[in-house]
Amino acid sequence: KKFMEELHSISNAVWTEDQPFYKVRGVDVHSLEVTRYKCSEARTSEVLQQIIEETTNRLNRLSQAESENEVNIFKMQGQIDHEKLNRELLEIKQEHVKSEARVAGASEAERIAAFVGGLEKDVPRLEDRIEMWKVLRKTDALSVVSGGGGSLYYTPNDVDLSIRTDGNAGAQASKA
Repeated sequence: KKFMEELHSISNAVWTEDQPFYKVRGVDVHSLEVTRYKCSEARTSEVLQQIIEETTNRLNRLSQAESENEVNIFKMQGQIDHEKLNRELLEIKQEHVKSEARVAGASEAERIAAFVGGLEKDVPRLEDRIEMWKVLRKTDALSVVSGGGGSLYYTPNDVDLSIRTDGNAGAQASKA
């Protein structure tokens, strides 16, 4: 490992120390590169080969893990973008619902004002006109419920129910 780390400095040292050797022979050396090296002992070569293979395997595993991480990051970024778009869509829908509610409320207010104002000559008390409006709204609600097949339950307060007993009906029931 040390040899491989210091390979560049070793080749520079050989080149600078041996320049007279090359000059005497008429050779100008501009640069020196080590393109290949071979161990002198077979056992050292085997160990070096194992080190190279393990390093290569480790680098491949790191590269694979890095690729998987990049894919996961890309997926997450897509999910984040998707959620941001969903949030924007929900905000737009909420604004539309609010706008529709404002328009419906304004329309209902105009209907009430027209109804109450139109009855002002015939029914001078405002409370009576409002009570008439409530009765009409209850009638509308009953129409909707009856058309939908639902059940409607009344309480005595809703129908202004009073119970009356007849004295003669009880006397006839006791004779029978």
